Amino acid sequence: MAFEQRIEQIVADRQHGSSWLAAEICAAFLSLKGTGDYRQRVHWALSRLRNVDTSMAVVHHLIGSLNPIVDGDFFAGLDRYQQRWANVHLPITHVLLQSWNFSSAPILLHSHSGLVQQVIGELLRLLENLNVVQTRSMPGAEGEIQARQLREGGVPVQLIDDDQVAAFAANCQAAILGVDQFTADRFVNKVGSGLITDTLSSLGKPVFVVGDSRKRVSTLHFSSSLFEAVAFGACARLVTEQGIQR
Repeated sequence: MAFEQRIEQIVADRQHGSSWLAAEICAAFLSLKGTGDYRQRVHWALSRLRNVDTSMAVVHHLIGSLNPIVDGDFFAGLDRYQQRWANVHLPITHVLLQSWNFSSAPILLHSHSGLVQQVIGELLRLLENLNVVQTRSMPGAEGEIQARQLREGGVPVQLIDDDQVAAFAANCQAAILGVDQFTADRFVNKVGSGLITDTLSSLGKPVFVVGDSRKRVSTLHFSSSLFEAVAFGACARLVTEQGIQR
């Protein structure tokens, strides 16, 4: 696929989280290495990528980091960026394991998040028993994609409709949600995250909201048709590479 087509697909994507999109953007840029006209094409791509929904904080962090170096040693800067964030799921998983005694009961997941998948994969490697309940995550049903990808990675997954959350929550030990952006008090994720947070909180069960520090913003900006802002609380805890923030 041509570079320009890859960028247009990323701009139009409504099924993946910001960490996944950022990885795809980096891969697209790397495909230009060795071409003579890459700077003009990178400038064009960064301009187009500003049209990605503002809720995708990691994408816009990437754009802001790369824009100043396009006319310098671009690929060295891109490599440094990738190295900085490549394994951010490892300290996040470590914090989770220190914070919660995971049992064999299912973990509830929602929507589609590259970081959540990495965390679940690491938990699977470290724990003897791990299985998840995954919502379809309407509209868009991107939860079906995540369920398939997790199964391909060896994770036992039960796929449920969004309106079945209340019925399954009692048997789940916790929820792990992704996040597209967050402030000190609230986080933004796919619609349905508020229902999951309220349901598990009413049962006294934790909701771990996992995201790296690139997703911290001063003011939340997002499309209300696909995303919602949810308050942190006693049961809803933000987990980053820096620890549990609440």
